[in-house]
Amino acid sequence: MPATTTASDRPADPECLDRDGRRLAYATYGDPAGRPVLFCHGTPGSRLLGRLLDAAATERGIRLLAPDRPGIGDSEDADRGIDDWPDDAAAVLDHVDADEAGVLGFSGGAPFALACHRIEAVESVTLVSGTGPPGLADVGRAQRAMGALARYAPWLCGPLVRVQRRVLARQSPRAALDLVAREPPETDTLSTGEVARLVKSDVLAATANGPAGVVRELALLAQSWPVDLGDVSVPVSVFQGRLDTNVAPETGAALARRLPEATLERVDSDHLGTLCVTAGRALRGPTPV
Repeated sequence: MPATTTASDRPADPECLDRDGRRLAYATYGDPAGRPVLFCHGTPGSRLLGRLLDAAATERGIRLLAPDRPGIGDSEDADRGIDDWPDDAAAVLDHVDADEAGVLGFSGGAPFALACHRIEAVESVTLVSGTGPPGLADVGRAQRAMGALARYAPWLCGPLVRVQRRVLARQSPRAALDLVAREPPETDTLSTGEVARLVKSDVLAATANGPAGVVRELALLAQSWPVDLGDVSVPVSVFQGRLDTNVAPETGAALARRLPEATLERVDSDHLGTLCVTAGRALRGPTPV
């Protein structure tokens, strides 16, 4: 029988912006009066995963802003690419009157986070378990197949994503956790069961209003990025798990070599575990030399 959802598992209503008639939703975690950090969720993923960083953000005086990208969660769909994302991200930062901010990109959120370097308020970018552009490092067979399908046959990819969602919805939360973690993640504030329920809610929220946003992002990640790594103009911290089976472990080093001002930290953890283990350091951003 599927696990029940408790009141504590249900996400609070998001804040919503009007982007020329298009709804853009975001959630806030951590310290409401803290330094803003914009969280770019993975693919598939949503603003809900920001809850995993809530305690670390509160402890370190960080106001974590976690938007749903177009077509994801509660954000209205639109034909927007990676290079369009900084305009939406800047609107979120403007909405909270942020003059200075960091950006944290997890997994498939990496190119969206790096694209934000051109926002005037952004001082630094952090990548955790971040994917790289095509050709930078090997990707898994399933990831290659889904990317190719989304890029060249989105009319087939959409129904497949719907089927995957229905299957996941009927499975236990642990099945969702197994997609992104080899071992139960290390966290001082959430039990393994709570993390599993959070991950399941996060993935299901990504396609709550249809698969269009996820299919578009899968296609975007499978083609050349409109972000030249050599042009990224802010310091970047890269955290990569040695046990990551979602993103090839050599990806972090390859990204760090191509970014003008980057540091790399390898950790003995898997995909989601790296986010849990490095949460505090990742939220802090690059340390000035």
